Amino acid sequence: MAGATCSAGRAQRIPRWMMKVFKRPLPALFLLSVLPFLQACGGDGSSEKKFSVRFSPQVGTQALRCDASYPNIGKTGTTIELLEFKMYVRDVTLVRANGEKHALKLDQDGTWQRDAIALLDFENGTGTCDTGSPETRLEVVGRAPDFNDYTGLEFKVGLPEEMNHLDGATAPAPLNAPGMWWSWKGGYKFVRLEVRSTRNATWFFHLGASGCTGSTAEGYTCASTNQSTVALSGFNPEDNQVVLDLEALYADSDLDHSVDYKTDTIAGCMSSLSDPECAALFSQVGLTADGSPRDVPASFIRVR
Repeated sequence: MAGATCSAGRAQRIPRWMMKVFKRPLPALFLLSVLPFLQACGGDGSSEKKFSVRFSPQVGTQALRCDASYPNIGKTGTTIELLEFKMYVRDVTLVRANGEKHALKLDQDGTWQRDAIALLDFENGTGTCDTGSPETRLEVVGRAPDFNDYTGLEFKVGLPEEMNHLDGATAPAPLNAPGMWWSWKGGYKFVRLEVRSTRNATWFFHLGASGCTGSTAEGYTCASTNQSTVALSGFNPEDNQVVLDLEALYADSDLDHSVDYKTDTIAGCMSSLSDPECAALFSQVGLTADGSPRDVPASFIRVR
């Protein structure tokens, strides 16, 4: 069938000679020979396709930027400015209308993605983010069967336990990202989000495992892995993006709160289960106050 090809899992324009043939009565054997070719070109899963799952950091309906301030945030209506925002996601999976799931085979680019793990970076090293790096990464890229009925997305926030206690100084990218490693025992920061509020020069949200014990020789165990699975409906990778909305994340938080260095020793949350400021943030990323998984509300993480 010279002149008829498939590109990126979609059929190209049918040649004129074929259209002329279709206008005349056709032998059954000819129709049977053409049918498999036409089916193979139409998003039926017979081939793989590259997909990009895009992430959009926002404050309400506004894009999150390093050169802007955002008023009326949190319980006190404070004004915030972005300082830093990175996060690890893994096991990104597309879900078909019939519930069938297909994990993305991530591009192994040597910088942002390794195995099933991807690092997202939402600051560009300018403005109030001047301590960061200029490189950004707002997507997860990989291959999956070419179906045209993907309507959902799933992914986990965090790293597999077997990778959470590597040495950030010697680990391969993206596990060597500056500022994303706590310690051998504590492991990595799955989310590193820092903003400036009206009263606090830095208000932290560092999400990671907590209550970890052990040694490099014997291995580590953590009382709370603090990892959740995000499941989103109404997501088509061709048309939709994953919104990360800081206005919703901080809705029940007081970002102007002054620490007393007794019951609260840091402005924000660094994943200690005893920190009174963690519960409100945990609920937005799909965790209970004790770090157990729960449904992720469609507010901080949602589809656009």
